[in-house]
Amino acid sequence: MIFLRKFKRVWHSENGKYRVVGIQFTDEITPTIFVQVKGRKTSLTYDTYHTRTKEKLPKYVVDVCESIKQELSFICNNCKTN
Repeated sequence: MIFLRKFKRVWHSENGKYRVVGIQFTDEITPTIFVQVKGRKTSLTYDTYHTRTKEKLPKYVVDVCESIKQELSFICNNCKTN
């Protein structure tokens, strides 16, 4: 039986407008990153390959998304090797 572990990171902007949530399960290759914008009903899915999402977000939020993505990938890769 295989048990999946979930890793999650959350970041809130200082002005309260943005919330970034990164989730990765041990069986996934890359984490899923969501950006929730205050006042919007739906959240944006951050994907490094789609520039439209990056264009809608300030640079500091994109930097946080990349940082969370790298951190979760590193954690999960270490779990798979142990």
